Amino acid sequence: MRILRLHMGRFSVHSSVLFAVGGFALAATAQIPMAWEPFKRTAKSEMYGIGQYLHSDEITFNGPSGDVKLKMDDTGLGGFGMAYHFNDFLSVHADFMFGNATFSGDLPAATGGTVPVKQDAFIQTGRFNVDYNIINRRLTPFLTAGIGYQYMDMELQNAPTVSWWDPWWGWQTGQPHAYETDFTWNVGAGIRWNITDQLFIKATAGAQWLEYAGANGITMQIEGFFAIGWTF
Repeated sequence: MRILRLHMGRFSVHSSVLFAVGGFALAATAQIPMAWEPFKRTAKSEMYGIGQYLHSDEITFNGPSGDVKLKMDDTGLGGFGMAYHFNDFLSVHADFMFGNATFSGDLPAATGGTVPVKQDAFIQTGRFNVDYNIINRRLTPFLTAGIGYQYMDMELQNAPTVSWWDPWWGWQTGQPHAYETDFTWNVGAGIRWNITDQLFIKATAGAQWLEYAGANGITMQIEGFFAIGWTF
């Protein structure tokens, strides 16, 4: 009987632990609804933070002796955004990002040949997009398109002692400083998940186009975004 009572005691303890773990799992499941259940977005607003990866094609300028190419190193920007949902499928949002980028290339020198230069720039971008959520579920793919701007503040570093031709400012002998704002347009696709009624995450891949002042043609930039925010 004593052995039986001991086993029964252990069974009671084990049962209590199992019931506690099961209860915790059920509570966690109840807090995070199923991703494929219907979700009403109509008239909801959002605030969120954004991280952006940016990769640019070479930028081609009309130089004094032919085309001159500059390369922008891959970079990351960070920022914030705001959105409003007209219904379960259509929404508009405004995103603003900030960060630094480095441009490098071999530029023509007044004495002949080329001079390697590296230019650091501060970049601030804004965009105004329309999203189309393909299904009215918590987890849904979406398409996006919009217009915006890219502001760039640049200063030439490590200026050579000879004169050289700069794509933005022509022939230079010092350290120029300039500002430029360019019109942009973009398209993309991604997936969003309203994890709870308030918390959501969103991942987007796409492309953006712009034409730098003095450039020979349009430059394409490949983008990746990740956002996390609050729905209210």
